[in-house]
Parts: sequence; structure tokens; C-alpha cells
Amino acid sequence: MKVLKYIEPRRVEIRELERPSIQAGEVLVQLHACGVCATDVKTFMRGHPHIKPGTVLGHEMTGIIAESQAEGWQIGERVVVAPYVPCEDCRYCARGQFTLCEKLFEAYAEPGGFSEFLRVPQRIVQKGLFRLPAEIDFALGSLVEPIACSYHGLEALRLGRNDSFLIIGDGPMGLIQAILAREFGASPVVLAGLTPSRLELAAQFADRVIDVSKQNLRDEIKTLTNDAGIDKVMVSVGQAQVAEDALALVRRGGVVNLFAGLPSSSRISVDPGRIHYDQVTLIGTFGFAHTHFALALRALMHNPSDFAQLITATVRLDGLEKAFIDSAQYAGIKTVAILA
Repeated sequence: MKVLKYIEPRRVEIRELERPSIQAGEVLVQLHACGVCATDVKTFMRGHPHIKPGTVLGHEMTGIIAESQAEGWQIGERVVVAPYVPCEDCRYCARGQFTLCEKLFEAYAEPGGFSEFLRVPQRIVQKGLFRLPAEIDFALGSLVEPIACSYHGLEALRLGRNDSFLIIGDGPMGLIQAILAREFGASPVVLAGLTPSRLELAAQFADRVIDVSKQNLRDEIKTLTNDAGIDKVMVSVGQAQVAEDALALVRRGGVVNLFAGLPSSSRISVDPGRIHYDQVTLIGTFGFAHTHFALALRALMHNPSDFAQLITATVRLDGLEKAFIDSAQYAGIKTVAILA
């Protein structure tokens, strides 16, 4: 079978691998679609401290069961696959901190999403394999994973009804968060970004969009909130300066989530007075729990038309290198690889 392997920064190659064999409790999925994630793009462009050369990239996966040794799962069923699930046995899982699981990646769907077939281990079959309804096509279904990550971020913010909510970043994740914010009852929802085409789409989901290339974000937020600041802020762009700015935009007692990953060399300066006297909470979230995956699939089924607008390009396996480069240059919004 064909796969796309990460070799080194700015180099990927299509390779041939043996089709995976499965054991009791496992399924083999013929992949039909896999979304291009910011992590894939960052890995291709500059490398990643946790992704080794030779890794098959891709983790936003949908397909059809080609072989099954798992009770209750039949050949031909359409599925969406979580790339990992927690063990539910370690000290972090016991506290409900599933994305800190000590064994989070011990059961991983192999070899990765940019391949023709995927072995799904028993733990993922039990907790992270979901049937994809016929009305959701494979490309659209690949959005379940990024929606799940966004659910995790919004839950950690404790976003609630009538919370003012600022999303900094107009990429796919920021736009997903704007769509989901309505479900949480946030109001107003404000999205700040740089890309005119993305901001035009964001205006369909957010109450207010701010083009930071033309408007001063701090001034706009001051005016909007009568100098009080925003209740909850999601930093969905991986830049240290933006993270620092977010702490100046949140109200007293508010919460900032560093949702986007920053380069490992990044450092930010924090005014301790904001934390101590103003009781601002600074958090971060990574990935998703299996519980978020089910919520994400439900959200996609409830509102497919909004999410479908985020997919602006599809490519084959041999088009992924260009897709990574285009995504790094903010071309389009979301690219999905079509694998079958």
C-alpha cells in the first residue's frame, strides 16, 4: 500500500509498505479521506519535537472497514477513527485528565492517516471508532477530529451562556471554534484574524470580526466591552506575541486558553499582577478525549453545511507536499486528502 512519510523538514516521500495485518479485537480500515492539520504543516515546514523522521503523517481519518476481528463491527461499515484514546487506568485518567494520559499513544492507529489502509488497535476500536452516517461524506467526516480538539479547548475555558468570547486566529480551528461557540451560548463571539477571505467566512459564524491588519485589536476590544475586557479568550494562532496580547485583552477573572502550539523555543512574558490581583486564569489544551469525539460527530451531524464551507481544497496523496506549502502560506482554509 502507498503511504506518505515525513523524511525531514520540507521533505516527504510516497513509499510502499506492507498492508497491516490485524489481530483479535482489531479492524483494518481502507482510508477514504484524511484532513491536513496544522501539526502536519508545521512538521513538514520545520520539524516537530515529538514526530520522528519516517513517520506517516495524518490523523483526521475516515474510511470503510476492510477487515474485522472485532465484535460488533462489520466489513463495509463507514467509520471515523480517533488516532489515539486514553488508557483510563493511570492517575491522570482517574482525574478525568484524559489528554495527559501516561499511555495516550501506546495504542495508536497505524501507520497514520496519509495511507491507504489503517490498523485500528483494540483500545481504539472500543473507545475511538465511530460509525459515520451516510449523509456525511468522507471528506466532511475528517473534520470530526479537529472539532473534537476544539470541544476540549472550549470546555476547558468553561465557555458559557452570554460569555463574551474572543478567538484570535482565522485558521480552520478558529473558524470551527466560532461555529461551536453558538452551541455553548457565548455572546458576543468575536474573531480576529488577518486573511480577508477567511474573515469574510467568519462573519457568518461570529458576531464581530476584526481585521488586525487594519484595526487595532486592543482598541476594538476596549470599545466593544467598555474597557472591561473579554470574558474568555482562545489563542488559536501559534505566536508568542499573540499569547501575550491575549492576557491584556481578557477581563478580571477571565480565562485565556493557549490552544495553538508554539515553537519549542518560544517564551512569553506574563504580568504577574494580572494573575494575582486580577485573578486571570491562563491555561492550555492539547488534543481531545474520546468523549469529545462523540460530541464532535454529533455537532457535525447537526450542522454539516457550516462545517462543509471550511473545506476549500482536496488533493491526492501525491499532492500533499504542495498542500503543506500552500497551507503554510494561508492559501484556502482546509485541505483534505482523498485516498480512495
